[in-house]
Amino acid sequence: MQNQGPALLLKSSLNMNNQTTISKITLGTVQLGIPYGIANKSGQPSTSSSHELLQFALGNGINTLDTARIYGNAEEVIGSFEQSEQFTIITKFKLSDAALDNIDLAICEARESVRDSCETLKISTIPICLFHKNKDQAIEKVSDILPAILKVLKKEGWISEGGISVYSPAELQYIIDWETIGAVQVQMNIFDTRLLTQNLMQILVDNQVKVFIRSIYLQGLILMDENQVPDHLSFAKAPLQRLKKIAASANREIKNIAFSFVRDSPGVTSLVVGAETVGQLKENLALLSGSPLPPEVYSDILNAFKDLPEELITPALWNKNINQ
Repeated sequence: MQNQGPALLLKSSLNMNNQTTISKITLGTVQLGIPYGIANKSGQPSTSSSHELLQFALGNGINTLDTARIYGNAEEVIGSFEQSEQFTIITKFKLSDAALDNIDLAICEARESVRDSCETLKISTIPICLFHKNKDQAIEKVSDILPAILKVLKKEGWISEGGISVYSPAELQYIIDWETIGAVQVQMNIFDTRLLTQNLMQILVDNQVKVFIRSIYLQGLILMDENQVPDHLSFAKAPLQRLKKIAASANREIKNIAFSFVRDSPGVTSLVVGAETVGQLKENLALLSGSPLPPEVYSDILNAFKDLPEELITPALWNKNINQ
């Protein structure tokens, strides 16, 4: 019998319509398809190592995967795993700029992308499918056209539930049709608290939206020592020094604080955490079952990093980045 680990004990959501369960940790798979993250020193794992990682996830209660067609061959790696049907898989599709002004073209592009994902993942229906927004695409246009696309994909049986992966948390305020959008993926971490401070999380909670939080370590930047920060990110050194003082005062490691802050925030359904190795995943499982963050430390974080520049908290604005 497989070990029923802590993630299974902390299931965060049950969709009563399709009985989809979502573990509190969602395993991000971008690392399985491409070398990813400024702190990644091990590179892209082999297919066999990736399968070992997926097996370990299942055996320890992590039943949710996050992937996308733009993540190299990540979908192919998942599809080649014999027990992939046991996962709740989240994948994404993109639209051309022209499609945002043409609903028929948008539906065709979305259908083609989702069909290809189904074939690669070797599943007939995608449990949760998100529109993956580019930073330069107007959220107003997306908000107008996306509900119709998701309704078609759901009616045709390609997806069970639809939603959006936004570029910036502020874009959530432009979405009108929350009846169609059942899931959102958005960045939040101890350096980027806009989801909380701008009352955007309350919108999601009020509309009973599943909230998947990505970039909890800001692509690894939060875990770096200020002396290891690349020159093009030198403006991150002061916040990292401030974080080190908070961690020392709380007698906790920085990774513990970063994970616990997101885990303990109200409204969070699941934390999207990437891993290249079983060891990394074990560490995140240990963090999941750790003690709550003291309220005073949580407040210190909100106050200490509420005014950080967007150039720091947005990886796509870094000189060297992998756009999510």
